[in-house]
Amino acid sequence: MNGLTTESPGSREEFEQKFLTNVAICQWEPHPLFSVFTQYDQEYYLNQTPAFLCKYKCFYAVSKTISPKKIIEMGTCAGASADAYLSAAPEAEYIGIDNFGVNTRHDDHLPWDPYEIAQRLFESRGFKNYQLLKTDLRGLSSLPARADFVVVDAAHDFDNAYADLKLALTAGPTFVFVDDCDDENAAKPAIDQFLSQDMNGRIDYTVHISYMGGGLVIKLKNTEAEVVVNPQSV
Repeated sequence: MNGLTTESPGSREEFEQKFLTNVAICQWEPHPLFSVFTQYDQEYYLNQTPAFLCKYKCFYAVSKTISPKKIIEMGTCAGASADAYLSAAPEAEYIGIDNFGVNTRHDDHLPWDPYEIAQRLFESRGFKNYQLLKTDLRGLSSLPARADFVVVDAAHDFDNAYADLKLALTAGPTFVFVDDCDDENAAKPAIDQFLSQDMNGRIDYTVHISYMGGGLVIKLKNTEAEVVVNPQSV
C-alpha cells in the first residue's frame, strides 16, 4: 500500500494474540525524568499511576505488534508516547507533529517546553532517526511523508479528530492507531463517521484496546468486525 514492508500481523486474530503476548511481557518503563509523571501537570497522572502505566505499556505493545518501519505521530507533545512506540521499534523512523505550545509547571510555575523536553528525552533514550515538526495540523493538506504506522493523538474534539483521521490517510498507512477513542462526546463520534463515510471498504479489521480512554487500531484493507482486547485481563 505504501511501499513500506512490515512483519506485522495479517489477521485480526493474529494481532490480538501478539498484542496480548507483548503487553504481558512488556518490561518498558517511563523515563525517570521525561514522562507524563514529570510534566507540567504531573499530579493528574501521578494520581492515576497504575492506569497510565497500563496505557503507555499498551502503546509499547501496539508498536511491538506492528513492528513499523516508519511512524508518524500527530500530537507528540513532550514525547512520552513516542518513547513507548520507539522503544518497541527502535529501528523505525519517526516524525512527530505538534504545535509544541509552552505551558507553565503547576509546582514551580516555570516554563515547560515540550519541544525541548522531547529532544532531551530522545537523546537520553538514544533514538537517532527522528524529526520533530512544529506546526499546526490544520495547516497541512497532507502528512510530510509515507508511513506504515500513523498515530492520531492530537486534539480530541470532533472537528479536529475527524480532520486528523482523514489527514492520516495521506501517509498511505497500513495501520492507524487512535488514542482516547472512547470519548463519547468527541473522538468516538468522529471515528464512527470516519469509518462509515471515508474508508470506502478499505478496512481489513479494527482492534479496540481497553485502557483508560481506549485505543483503536485500524488495519487498512477491507471491512471486518471490531474485536476488544483487554490487557488488564492478561
